[in-house]
Amino acid sequence: MKERLIDAIALMRIPGVGRKRYRRLVEAFGSPSEVLAAPIQRLETVKDISRTTATAIKEQYDGPAARSYASKVVQLGWAALSFDDPGYPTPLRSVPDGPAVLFRLGEATAPDEKMIAIVGTRHPSEKGRLFASQLGSALARSGITIVSGMAEGIDSAAHHGALDGGGKTIAVLGSSLDVIYPASNKSLAARIKEQGAIYSEYLPGTRPDRAFFPERNRIISGLSRGVVVVEAGRKSGALITASHALEQGRELFAVPGAPTDRMSEGANELIRNGARLTTSPEDIFDELPTLKGEVLAKKFIQLPDMTDAEKNITALFSAGPMQVDQLSRAAELPVSELMELLLALELKGVVRELSGKRFVLVEEYA
Repeated sequence: MKERLIDAIALMRIPGVGRKRYRRLVEAFGSPSEVLAAPIQRLETVKDISRTTATAIKEQYDGPAARSYASKVVQLGWAALSFDDPGYPTPLRSVPDGPAVLFRLGEATAPDEKMIAIVGTRHPSEKGRLFASQLGSALARSGITIVSGMAEGIDSAAHHGALDGGGKTIAVLGSSLDVIYPASNKSLAARIKEQGAIYSEYLPGTRPDRAFFPERNRIISGLSRGVVVVEAGRKSGALITASHALEQGRELFAVPGAPTDRMSEGANELIRNGARLTTSPEDIFDELPTLKGEVLAKKFIQLPDMTDAEKNITALFSAGPMQVDQLSRAAELPVSELMELLLALELKGVVRELSGKRFVLVEEYA
């Protein structure tokens, strides 16, 4: 297996090969090893392989560098999936510029056909963050794997929602798997590894780069049956994911926002251009009915981490729903401080808001 990986890495690193040519070559010859062993004349028979590219394959093969990278991959415990491997994610096979080699930490999530991406701005409103978390949790409880980019903001909220809902989630990085970005998400990455998978197409030691994030977005959409955009400005990277989704034939969903909300301009524009307006999981199931499964009860290995102050607030709900002013008096806290605690508990899935500024424990804690 290591020798196979060495040849795959060597082929993908040859100048002029790229993802599409890598795929054409492997499809034509059967494996990276067979490509590297083929004479120039036979390489030239493959579509879009010029004499220059064929010559580069024969003359610019860098075995020592490929062996070094392969050894590092094995040492780090990554799964390495070349396009011709059985474990390569099925949805990505239909993406013409899918990764030549895809690296994975964690376990493969199945079934492949039940994945939905949730993406959005790195600077969401608290309502947007909460919606992404709740949507991720609800979909995960229906057996759907949530895919996102582990960026700050909407991406992280979607991952947390899926994990807190007892489901699975996939993160796709714009760096290598040994360079977690942003660093503040290292604890989230550890949770995802245990309850899902982290993917990257970049070789060990690859730092994040501005150009890598649009590249990784095509993998996010490529893995998924559909993409949900939650809060995205007109220049948001989430719109690049939406564009990839349309090119790849995936369904596109967008959460509407107020016309005056700058962070909703991109999502509102997507809706005007035909994206499915989405305010609940049912909007997704209406468009993709085969996704809908039996809703599972939330399963927690342990309760979400809570501060002492959050635990004190939680204890006040023993008699049922409580109004904010009641909670403020009972907790002897100003309303502004109380609201911050309630928002944190909402994001952790412990309480939910009812009408009239009332809050109640969710079923799992009642």
